Amino acid sequence: MPIPTAQDGPTKTTNDLRSLSRRRLLALAAGGAGTWIAGCRPGRIGKSNLPTPAGAGSRAGSDGGDEFVTARDLGFDTDLPLTPNEAFYVMKRGLVPEIRAEEHRLTIDGLVTRPMTLALNDLRALPQHTLMRTLECIGNDPGGELIGNAVWTGARFADVLALADPLPAGVELHLASVDGFHTGVTTALAQDPESYLVWLMNGVPLPPEHGFPIRCLFPGRYGQKQPKWLSEIHVLDARHRGYYERQGWSDEAAIVANSRIDAPAHRASLEGPIEVRGIAFADASGVARVEVVVDNGPSGDAVLVQAPAPDGPLSWTAWSWTWHDPPPGNHVIRARATDGQGRSQQKQRRSLLGGEAKEGRGEMDRVSVTILG
Repeated sequence: MPIPTAQDGPTKTTNDLRSLSRRRLLALAAGGAGTWIAGCRPGRIGKSNLPTPAGAGSRAGSDGGDEFVTARDLGFDTDLPLTPNEAFYVMKRGLVPEIRAEEHRLTIDGLVTRPMTLALNDLRALPQHTLMRTLECIGNDPGGELIGNAVWTGARFADVLALADPLPAGVELHLASVDGFHTGVTTALAQDPESYLVWLMNGVPLPPEHGFPIRCLFPGRYGQKQPKWLSEIHVLDARHRGYYERQGWSDEAAIVANSRIDAPAHRASLEGPIEVRGIAFADASGVARVEVVVDNGPSGDAVLVQAPAPDGPLSWTAWSWTWHDPPPGNHVIRARATDGQGRSQQKQRRSLLGGEAKEGRGEMDRVSVTILG
């Protein structure tokens, strides 16, 4: 999948490049693979400035205000961090469409009893739900920033589909967006009770770059299966291969267990004890365990902070582990996540020239540190 150009996605500014670590720049240099594959780019805040479970919050970015919003402010009994809207990674294949909410329409047709066109107010009339959900780009590198966690409000996708009454032969949905993007999901996935069509993000209307006025959320899938600016739902009796799937990217797009080390910083010089912390994410089976491995030695199990059910498996897990008596010298710290089906990350990593990982990346993140004597 090509790096976006001025015609098909964002270009990078000097400030964007300065915000990247050396590891991220090396990944970019490797034949175009890595950071902005699948049309993804980081948000405007680096991960070092993102909230942590202690004082976790999000500055709602749609209205430009500075209000500090936490998960608890939005009704969730957890200190799991939210990603500020302006820091949330962006996936797009062209310019952000300019859409007036009162003029936007969603068409549902194909193998349905009642083809129809819905306005935003028709969707808002359905039962509304507020949920926590993490999104991740399929092109996210080990330790990458193309992942974010937010609180969303909208209607269950199944309730939207029920208005048109899909026929039994309608086993696939062709989802199309205002910007020309399209993908396919099974009707069964769309009718999952954890599938939604949403219009609020962290308590405010979706920012334009995140899909205003409506976007999809499907459980356990990478961002390429979560269309923004949704305008058409076509119910089909056969599979639909979407924009990225036709380029060889995964059609299932199921999230591979992954983790990131946010602290300590790479190449930091420290004195013990050391708190190692970060985030982990997986498919709908959730994150069952995070191990911290130092210098290939015995592992330590991290303490996990997860959202309450039913959002826990579908939101990232914050984790932490204390290295109480680190010996002086140079050390390598790795994190290994295991999902709810027992699938663990692997130490082996792709070479920089290894190309794009079109099923998602599951290699362990690592940082090097120096412990002062």
